[in-house]
Amino acid sequence: MKHLADIRERLIAAARHQFARDGFEAASVREITARAHANLGAITYHFGSKEALYHAVIERFATPLADRLAAISLETGAPLDRLAAASRAFMEHIWSHPEMPRMILRELASDRPLPPPIQKVIRRNIESFTRIIREGQAEGTVRPGEPHLFAMTIAGQPLFLALMARPIREAIGTDPDDPKVRALIAAHVMATMKAAFAMPHEPDEAPRAGRTDPAGVTPAAAPGAGAPAGAAPDPTHPTTQDHR
Repeated sequence: MKHLADIRERLIAAARHQFARDGFEAASVREITARAHANLGAITYHFGSKEALYHAVIERFATPLADRLAAISLETGAPLDRLAAASRAFMEHIWSHPEMPRMILRELASDRPLPPPIQKVIRRNIESFTRIIREGQAEGTVRPGEPHLFAMTIAGQPLFLALMARPIREAIGTDPDDPKVRALIAAHVMATMKAAFAMPHEPDEAPRAGRTDPAGVTPAAAPGAGAPAGAAPDPTHPTTQDHR
């Protein structure tokens, strides 16, 4: 039984690479089985069809993320902090599964219906984000707005940044795979999200210069004042690249 389980895992690993590179339609069963060191009939034996294998690959990388976001949505704590935690979990999951955004992009660009596993995971992720957003709106810490649109905004940033990794590296000169750059990107995305979704200040409660607002963001220095001492480098500027 362990031998059969090993073959199944090898098929999923090989198919993940193949589907991300070629897409579902163009991916070759022969190449997948060859990469997995399995016979040509292994996909039919273990999964029933190429499409069922494709669904298994999607579920393998997407379901753990949906489970994590659902758990965060049910935690206690400030809604804005939980949205930031969910956003970071989304980014970290994508960074650890680089095939994921490529497969999703291929699906979105195709004319065929979204595979059921992708539909299910999208629904679960949007539900997790909207649950937190509605809670924050109810208590007055998240600004009014359509929760589903807020949720799609949160989910869209990690996917976009993952898909833009190569252009950022080649055109701007910053390596998004550098752990220090990733840390800066994560901090930027979370701070921007909290600032965008936080309930606006009343005019007489506007944050003073140098004071941190409820979104956790310190107002920027006036134009021409220069960057504050010790400020983190801009992750999109070529000077952040390590030229050692």
